[in-house]
Amino acid sequence: MALKSSIGATTPEPGCAGETACAAPNEVGALNSIGSFFATPFVVGQVRIPNRVVLAPMAGISNSAYRRHFKKHGVGLVVTEMVSAYGLIYQNRRTASYLDFSEEERPLAVQLFGDDPKVMRRAAELVLSRPVAPDLIDINMGCPVRKVVRSGAGAALLDDPDRAVAVAAAVVAAATATGVPVTVKLRSGVRMGEKTAVKLAPRLQQVGIAALTVHPRAAAQFYQGVADHSITAEVVKAVEVPVLASGDIRSFHSASEVVSLTGAAAVMVARGVAGDPWLVRSLLAGGVQGRPGLAESVRELRSLLAEAARDMGSARAARWIRRILGWYLKGARVPTPVIEELRRLPDAESLDEALVALLEDR
Repeated sequence: MALKSSIGATTPEPGCAGETACAAPNEVGALNSIGSFFATPFVVGQVRIPNRVVLAPMAGISNSAYRRHFKKHGVGLVVTEMVSAYGLIYQNRRTASYLDFSEEERPLAVQLFGDDPKVMRRAAELVLSRPVAPDLIDINMGCPVRKVVRSGAGAALLDDPDRAVAVAAAVVAAATATGVPVTVKLRSGVRMGEKTAVKLAPRLQQVGIAALTVHPRAAAQFYQGVADHSITAEVVKAVEVPVLASGDIRSFHSASEVVSLTGAAAVMVARGVAGDPWLVRSLLAGGVQGRPGLAESVRELRSLLAEAARDMGSARAARWIRRILGWYLKGARVPTPVIEELRRLPDAESLDEALVALLEDR
């Protein structure tokens, strides 16, 4: 079986053996079951993604430790936090630190945001000239955060399709010499009822974008309401490149429904796996698996905390993981006051001891 390329021809996927090993995005029905679909590889440009579960970037969360944590659970592709093109141009150290990753995270995409084609091209060149370059570059055209939108970047580009296409073309031009594919993440539109993504997607494909991720909520909704994956299905029909479905992927059942409805090539997960990395394993195993209890949740948190402490130091790791504590422990029925006490601990060592004691008290 073959994947359609961005120019409409069909080419065999590298590294894929067997009739169902690399099913095309719109040929989900050809698989033996929807369950086996998530564990099969797919290709973006010339990059082979080992399975169809992709970890979305989350601001303030998706650092290298977090990405490595989910790689251990089996996600096929990880994406960095949004990286400001202007921050890279102006040599901001904090911005540059978002580009750091380890080899075990591959394949990995760096996500850039910005409003100016020339600046975005230069930022892409800087990313790709680093001694360790990513496997893909992703352009954010979906972030609804007001600070980003006011700058003309993120979801604001959906209100200026010509600029959006120019930004995409500029980044593709920068990446062409290296062979690194460029992808775009979109919202459905800026306002409710808009289907800008459906109209814009073919134009992005035309300038060389190798894959698209669609979060079918309007930017004005932020994360409220329900993701309308009928829009994702329309984008899938409008282009030949792989389309990833994002939004409301919270269970094996919801992921299967979205893929069946849309014909998407993969699912991108974010809040649905926050505190529940076992969902990734459920998707790859092809069926619903029960969430582990407190002991396993604590083991996961201690492992993640140790990785973060190695990367950023004890105190910073304890601050960083505060938000994550609730995601894991509320699911294990730990009372909120106990979680709040853990969040007040000043360093990784005291937090680790408290997590161990949490098990002993039960």
